[in-house]
Amino acid sequence: MELSEMMNIVLGGGLAGSLAAIGSLRATVRRARAEASKSEADAESVRIDNAEHATRILMDNIVKPLKNEFNETKGELAETKKELARNTREMARLRKALDGANGCEHRDGCPVLERLREQPRERVAERVVADGTAGARRAGNPDGDA
Repeated sequence: MELSEMMNIVLGGGLAGSLAAIGSLRATVRRARAEASKSEADAESVRIDNAEHATRILMDNIVKPLKNEFNETKGELAETKKELARNTREMARLRKALDGANGCEHRDGCPVLERLREQPRERVAERVVADGTAGARRAGNPDGDA
């Protein structure tokens, strides 16, 4: 074998090997890209699953208890509004009764009106100290408070 034949075999085989390597390299690159896109899709799927799981936890542990508390508070508010309306009606009836009592012919000896005219206890105590009188009983006052 001559040198030219040897070079031809080496270079020819090397060229064929290079072409085979390039061909297999392309297939390897395609396979790597396919695996990379599959990994990205799996990662996206895991991210979506994690987001759904986090949303479920958020709903169960935060949103539902807050919603229940809000509904309870709303119910309590409705009850409070009803009670306020009842109290307002009772106050109106009491004012009407008091206005009518002031025009009553028995108003001078009425124990209810006398009780309503009483001063608060602090003022009574100040008056007792100023007057020097001690706890005189008023007519119609069973407590004995001045």
